Amino acid sequence: MNHMNISKYSKGAIAFHWIIAALVIANIGLAELTEDMTRAARGPYMDLHKSFGICILFLTFLRLGWRWTHPRPALPASLAGWERLLSKAVHFVFYVLLIGMPLGGWLWMSTHGDKAAIDMFGLFTMPVLPVTGNEALGDLLHEGHEIGGKAMLILVILHILAALKHQLIDRMPFIQRMWP
Repeated sequence: MNHMNISKYSKGAIAFHWIIAALVIANIGLAELTEDMTRAARGPYMDLHKSFGICILFLTFLRLGWRWTHPRPALPASLAGWERLLSKAVHFVFYVLLIGMPLGGWLWMSTHGDKAAIDMFGLFTMPVLPVTGNEALGDLLHEGHEIGGKAMLILVILHILAALKHQLIDRMPFIQRMWP
């Protein structure tokens, strides 16, 4: 496949990909940055983390709508069957995490009631979901959020490594497919 015959994603898909990727990486960084801070010190960072999470949730729904209305470019015929299957599985898991992580975080915060409402960059507040006071659910959601965050980090690293492998070792211009 030469550079001129690259089957690229649409501009909208590319924009969604990179905006969501930047927010996910920033959110992982914010969570890791605050790991050893006191509750008071990490508050402003976690407010930003929560706002980014809600943005990721809504942008992911918009991205899915875009994906259903704009066809993806076909994968190169030279990819092995297992690579095609793995690609589909990884994208599915990404979407599960891109929806599940922020939704789970929002639910988790909602178990604490109005005191844990999510302030969206000082512009408005996300409504508390109807799970206030459910401590057992909050504990479960907190644990799931932590596990999901680690899974997301691993998946992001593997996704980057796979793109680099296809680009540099297989000499397939995969990065150009999603490059602005």
